[in-house]
Amino acid sequence: MVLKQFINKLFNRGASEQAPPEALLTEQQRTKLNTTFIERLAELEDPQARYDLAIQFSEKGATQALYTLGVFYEQGDGQKTYPELAAECYWRAGKFDIAEAQYNLGLLYAQGQLGQVDLVSAHYWFTEATKQNLAQAQFNLATFYEDGLGCVEDLKKAFELYQTAANQGFITAWHNLALMHYSGKGTQRNPITAYAWVLLAAKAGLKEAQETEPVFTEELKSEQILAGKTLLEELQQEFKAFLPSNESTTTQATDNKNDDDDNFYEVK
Repeated sequence: MVLKQFINKLFNRGASEQAPPEALLTEQQRTKLNTTFIERLAELEDPQARYDLAIQFSEKGATQALYTLGVFYEQGDGQKTYPELAAECYWRAGKFDIAEAQYNLGLLYAQGQLGQVDLVSAHYWFTEATKQNLAQAQFNLATFYEDGLGCVEDLKKAFELYQTAANQGFITAWHNLALMHYSGKGTQRNPITAYAWVLLAAKAGLKEAQETEPVFTEELKSEQILAGKTLLEELQQEFKAFLPSNESTTTQATDNKNDDDDNFYEVK
């Protein structure tokens, strides 16, 4: 009963039981173990085999294996999901700076999957993931500061975070950055810069930007449109790797997406 054994190890530690395995390793040992796990995981296609491997390596202290287990538990086995187990795995991995685990844990809190919606805890974990330079977390944290979710509203900080995520090629941040420039929220109003960013996001295929672009265009004079398109050319050169004409495009989402969404492991 692999699942039951792992649940007991997660939740039923006695007072005299030693720290979890990942806490007993040095950073160098964890890094080596994580590298081995990732290499072994890449060789497997069967979800059950990947799940079993994640359990095996998590018991050795591989924090990437804990994150992978969290994804398995969050997705479920085809019959039910296990958000509490996922949260425990994400928490343990997140304590050792696995950014994706920190981000996913923030999503669980933000979406109320652990009971009531907890925006304060979501804000905390998005902040931790932002420290690891995860663009998705930077974007979500920006929306929290923009709307005062789980924190005091701070438009300047929201703008800075959108800019940071945008600089990493996070396409949705391009659009939100355009909106901030257009409205003057968190920065000085600049409709020309806003126009350039919304054109860039529209060229990347973002539907919201394609709908916003005509609204921005209607306000501008011909010379402003020309200036915006000149700035767009500069942005296109800077972010050409993220535009559809290139093979390496970036897919954006503010919720958790994984390659194995339709694959399930068996709970025995």
